[in-house]
Amino acid sequence: MKTTFAALWSAVVLCLGLTACGGGGGSDGGNGIAAPVAADASGFALSDSPALRAADAEEAPSLTAQTATSAALNAQAITARLNAADPRNGVYYVYAADGTNGTRQKLGVNFDTKSYTLTDSQGRATSGTFSEDAAEPGTYVFASDRITSTVNTARFRLTPDAIVGAFPFEKPWSNPVGYQVMPFVAARAFVADPSQLDGTYNRFGVSRNSDGTSDSQILPMRISGGGQTLEMCFDNAIYRIESCPVGSKRTYAVTASPDFVWTAINIATPSDLLQFRMARIGGENVWLSGGYTDAAPNVHVFRVGLKDTASWPKIRYVGASTEGSWGTNVFDAATSMRTAVTPEGATGELTLPFAAIGGPQGIRSLNATGQKKYYAIQNGVLSVIVGTRNPDTQGYIQVNLFKDVLDARSGQYTVFAANGTEQTLDIDFETQRYSMALPGGNAVTGTFSEDANDRGTYIFASGRIAAVTNTARFRTTTDAIVGAFPFAVFKSEPIVYAMQPFIAARSFVTERSQLAGLYDVLVTSKLATPDTPLQLAAAWQLKIDASGTLATQCYSGASSNCQQPGTPPLSYDLSISPGASSGVWLLGDKEKPSFAIRIAKIGGKQILLESKETSVPIIGPPHVMPASMLLTGLAQSLSGSSDANWPALKMHSASTMSSFGTAVTDTTSYATRYVLPGGPSTELTLTLQPVPGNPQMRQGLDSSGNKYFLLQNGAILFMAPEYPATTYLHIGLAD
Repeated sequence: MKTTFAALWSAVVLCLGLTACGGGGGSDGGNGIAAPVAADASGFALSDSPALRAADAEEAPSLTAQTATSAALNAQAITARLNAADPRNGVYYVYAADGTNGTRQKLGVNFDTKSYTLTDSQGRATSGTFSEDAAEPGTYVFASDRITSTVNTARFRLTPDAIVGAFPFEKPWSNPVGYQVMPFVAARAFVADPSQLDGTYNRFGVSRNSDGTSDSQILPMRISGGGQTLEMCFDNAIYRIESCPVGSKRTYAVTASPDFVWTAINIATPSDLLQFRMARIGGENVWLSGGYTDAAPNVHVFRVGLKDTASWPKIRYVGASTEGSWGTNVFDAATSMRTAVTPEGATGELTLPFAAIGGPQGIRSLNATGQKKYYAIQNGVLSVIVGTRNPDTQGYIQVNLFKDVLDARSGQYTVFAANGTEQTLDIDFETQRYSMALPGGNAVTGTFSEDANDRGTYIFASGRIAAVTNTARFRTTTDAIVGAFPFAVFKSEPIVYAMQPFIAARSFVTERSQLAGLYDVLVTSKLATPDTPLQLAAAWQLKIDASGTLATQCYSGASSNCQQPGTPPLSYDLSISPGASSGVWLLGDKEKPSFAIRIAKIGGKQILLESKETSVPIIGPPHVMPASMLLTGLAQSLSGSSDANWPALKMHSASTMSSFGTAVTDTTSYATRYVLPGGPSTELTLTLQPVPGNPQMRQGLDSSGNKYFLLQNGAILFMAPEYPATTYLHIGLAD
């Protein structure tokens, strides 16, 4: 039986995305700076014991010691300025992977004399000289009679107020005394304002035991309340801190202690105490703790924590490992490529694959299916790799310092496609290769190249493309890609591929407090009807409260507006809960949510995104029809008149007509010219009218009287027909 246009539209116009239808900084003293669950198949577990907790409680120097140390550092800095000495000169607090020193050793370096002195808390010192490695400018080599290996891998690199490298530290419990080259982080700028401690972190660490064994530790944590509360998740699986089971979460009260140390005491078990410093390295907070205490003299620990971030740029780092090696490590979206030399003189290159773990967005598994398994974190300044807790890798840690960015656009992006799928795009601008993968690993790979006639536009090469003109193209902006790709046509059988638009992002909101806002939403859906595929669209608003716990969805026709006085629009309240993956937020019932959205951060703007397969109830006769759905929303950031919130834009755009082209808009018009796969170019011009209550939205009218929704925020523009039409969804990225 045929389904009429009118019957379809009356059934779905209110159902597109509506709940009722169901379905699936600072760096100086003035800024407070002193000078979902992922189980590990390898059996990785968080090492935790009373002895380890005691070892974390490193001793804080006395107030007298703090005053003396601060005075010495200040005096040294003043003398250096007066004498025009090298600004890198000075004393740094050392944290090393052998766990013996913690805060108890300090490294003094003098670049004018090319000399160093490492001093422990008892005043024992070892001194020597260093020189720059001619083969690796910016790397310096420690000279020491402790080193007897073929190659001296005791080296270091610097960034303002920090040194990262390796040194021949004394082996714990060795008799006679022996030495081993181990990684260290040394810093001299620390957070002194408690409010600047706040953030979600991932902490990696290793421990050394007096019986000769080693262990690894990895855990997520969060500091909040202006630096007053620390939460840590100790579990055999790696959870986001928000999803940590109650029995695995520990909460600590944080207070300041002398010498830039912070003390955290378990609220439930006061004997569980730990201490740390929060260094400022490259403008980022870095948790540092380590050493041992009288309560746990047989366990020495080393901990490094970095803020949780979805950003995973392609960066070359340089540093050392607990195996004594020194070298570079290139992180990109898909792999870690380590090129290093060992103390024995062996050189080699090892490439291992990264994979998301479904827990904290800033942690990735490394070589998850291999025998030697690791986890990795990075923040653009430091990268840390730790071995999983198994005999092959436990106790291993590698600490590296930023060297250079190979291409900031390279990396891994989450793709929201018009065919109702969310996919993963791994892209490398150095090699000009890409991989587009569905969940589960079904991937297509290929190359891309820049369009010589349209700089900044790149063309995908794919065996799926047989058209005269390849319209599978894309453009980039900070942390986002917009374009068209030959995705599978929704519900095609056998599978047919066609160029369809997508928006891809890699930076998402992960904190509830950052969700708040009023979002103008445009929903497009494609139904495979018995007669012909239909493209439908609806517009509404979503208001998320300041706490990030409640969303109100409003719909009242073309002028949907949660804020509009008078007759209230059709509205629904939806609870908000974190999804299984970091950056995913479930709206509605957690077991069967109405939406599973992400809030992307693109060009300083927040953009709501979801792509999925859903179902729409149809009237006459009643039945349910599958549909692909792409949900897009722009957070309002309003100023002045309606026209002020609709800036003039020049852009490139892709559409579900398999086209790619250019478009321009101002307060009264929208015009696009695009190329179809068959070769000819086509134009579309719309006259625009404001939508009351929605400053970021316009209603467009073409020469045939067809109506369109348009939504833009100065960076991204979405356009779709208000009623079923032959011209479909357009996604535009500002030039």
